[in-house]
Amino acid sequence: MVNDPRSSIAQAAVVLGKKPAQVHRYVALGRVPRHGPPNNGRPLLLSEVEALRDRGAPIPLTDAALMLGRSLKATLELVADGQLRLVPGTKSMVYPADLAGITAAKPQPPIRRRAGPPGYLNTKQSAERLGLTAIYVAQMAAEEKLPAVFQDRQWWFDPQRIEMIRRARRARRDQVVARPLRRRGDGSGQSVGFG
Repeated sequence: MVNDPRSSIAQAAVVLGKKPAQVHRYVALGRVPRHGPPNNGRPLLLSEVEALRDRGAPIPLTDAALMLGRSLKATLELVADGQLRLVPGTKSMVYPADLAGITAAKPQPPIRRRAGPPGYLNTKQSAERLGLTAIYVAQMAAEEKLPAVFQDRQWWFDPQRIEMIRRARRARRDQVVARPLRRRGDGSGQSVGFG
């Protein structure tokens, strides 16, 4: 069996296409393990340096989620399960080669979670049904003047309650229109109605 050849920091920098200072940083972060005594002139194994090169430049978890066709939360679950390893020394970076291993092992359809509670209306839909602006409906929900649920960074409304409020608003409006008007200056007290 042939021993794994050793590599100096300068040689590793050439293999990785980086500066020697960057290779020192990789060693300090644990991305490439150091072997031998502290004063060793060739502290790295060539196979480990090449493996680091083949993994590719680290990418953020948000980009990894897009590449996997998953939500960020589902990608974080892969990290928690140990199926996807974070780059040593980081909290949100992964290697592209590890992603390729996951997609090749088990292709999965994208996870698309439904937004909001099932059957509920968002702010825009509720505003259209009530004949109000979306900003005003959101303000009323925030002030708890309109029953709503805050989920996925927006307000959600029960369609039955929105319909009930819409009917109540229409009945109140019809009642105001049907109220008789009094003539000014007329002492008779007679009222004039519409229709």
